[in-house]
Amino acid sequence: MANITAARKAMRKQTAPKGTILNLIPKYLIIPAALEGIAVQITNPINLAATASSVDVPAFVRAMVPIVEPRPDAVASVGDTNWYTAADPSAIDTIEYCYLEGQQGVYIETRQGFEVDGVEIKARLDFAAAAIDFRGLQKNTAA
Repeated sequence: MANITAARKAMRKQTAPKGTILNLIPKYLIIPAALEGIAVQITNPINLAATASSVDVPAFVRAMVPIVEPRPDAVASVGDTNWYTAADPSAIDTIEYCYLEGQQGVYIETRQGFEVDGVEIKARLDFAAAAIDFRGLQKNTAA
């Protein structure tokens, strides 16, 4: 809880290039598969008739959406104890994604077979993504 609170505080204190405080709130808790059980326990505590778990886990933590990403588990340099928080995309543009002009999804092309009976189908997705602002992401290296 202390680490999540510290991450929230650090994200809230982020400033724009001219010094304006952005007051960002972490919405997503991005965790490796190794921490999934813990993340689910703190974001969705079992609350049987308002037990102590509702007092132990603050509302802002219960409001976070856990996102499990198993790829960091496989990379030794990243480790399976690092976790991240991300702000709501409507609050700050952090990751930008786009399609090739005129392509708003999968481009599918078909061709009737002449040498064999059947239809050939070709699918292509012209897509790109890039990080455009670091302020909407927070990394924590403690479990």
